[in-house]
Amino acid sequence: MRRMRSTVTLRVAAGPLRGSVFTFDRHAIRVFGRAHDCNVHLPDDDLSASRYHFILEADPPEARLHDLGSSNGTIVNGVRYGGRAQEGLGDAADGPADVALEDGDVVEAGQTVLRVEVETRAPGSGGAAYTDGRPLADAPGSGGGLSAYERLGRIGEGGMGIVYRARHRETGETVAIKEIRARLGTDKRALAIFRREIDVTRSLAHPAIVRLIDHGMEDGKLYFVMEYCEGGSVRSLVEERGGKLPPAEACGIVLQVLDGLSYAHARGFVHRDIKPENILLTGRGMARLSDFGLGKNFLLAGLSGLTVTGARGGTFAYMSRDQLLDFKYTRPASDVWSLGATLYHLLTGSVPRSVGKNRPFADILEREVMPIRSRDPGVPPGIAAVVDRAVTDDVAQRYQDASQLREALASVARVPAARRS
Repeated sequence: MRRMRSTVTLRVAAGPLRGSVFTFDRHAIRVFGRAHDCNVHLPDDDLSASRYHFILEADPPEARLHDLGSSNGTIVNGVRYGGRAQEGLGDAADGPADVALEDGDVVEAGQTVLRVEVETRAPGSGGAAYTDGRPLADAPGSGGGLSAYERLGRIGEGGMGIVYRARHRETGETVAIKEIRARLGTDKRALAIFRREIDVTRSLAHPAIVRLIDHGMEDGKLYFVMEYCEGGSVRSLVEERGGKLPPAEACGIVLQVLDGLSYAHARGFVHRDIKPENILLTGRGMARLSDFGLGKNFLLAGLSGLTVTGARGGTFAYMSRDQLLDFKYTRPASDVWSLGATLYHLLTGSVPRSVGKNRPFADILEREVMPIRSRDPGVPPGIAAVVDRAVTDDVAQRYQDASQLREALASVARVPAARRS
């Protein structure tokens, strides 16, 4: 079966931007609105458009629009999506904020009218989807594939897939296996990019980073074999402790993670999905950062379908505003925000800004960060100052990478040396 190559194009048919064309041939996220930090800046004088009007996620041939709680909603083929309840707008304000876009759809945001074009064409060469010359459904890793492991039980299920505890049949090593169902029909180039990036990520070797042992694909599912951390996640630890941790313990965990994250940042890697669920504990209570690069590479290779706009809400509370606006080119400072938000949560049981289930993107873009001592006056002032700088929306004022945050936190946190090794 040939992999058809697709593009999603938005042509501005009316309004001040008439004639502009936005074409996507791979996964992309764009925010449309009057705010100057939007990816697509709608005219300042078009007050019928909102500062943050809608977000478009394209993963050709699929595309989805999510209204960001705009004043007047986003109109698709004459139907209003999202928006805010206002007099004269009827029941439309209660409608869904999301809509899948198809070829020929017409989108209206204020005075701007866009026409959607979805083009699918056969590639000039190739055949079935291959990765490194092997069929999609037969790309085992170096460890002999999933059959080399005996499953011992499910550990958990997240936005990316299901995680099992397993044992290697020959060596007896206990591991964690994450299985993710990929979108079939992905082209050779995307799969090759994915495998190459994962192989590079696999080169990260640090005591504070969960080791990626193997990866491959079987029966349409990607799998990742990782080091098993029997202590579970920091999220579970916080829940067991009643919602928050003492400052010394919370800072000790984060300083260990910062050791590994500093190592990764110095080598040009960005995690993109730091949150309490992705910090795991060994049996001795040492903290390790998990899922390094998996979400980013899976998403950007186009293996997942529309993932960001359909993601579960837990991730959004730990996502910086700059990461949402520039997802593809996320920088170390975004990881700083996410880890700062994680420390904020460990110390207070809450997160820097309230992000609801109904309009998470609008909440990230519009709601301000609450200073940590406003949440919990018991947080020591020195630690509070570091956390507040880590989660500021002003990227220029934020710590620029993990090493800067590590140095600042170590200077104010009273953590026994053994807990930081």
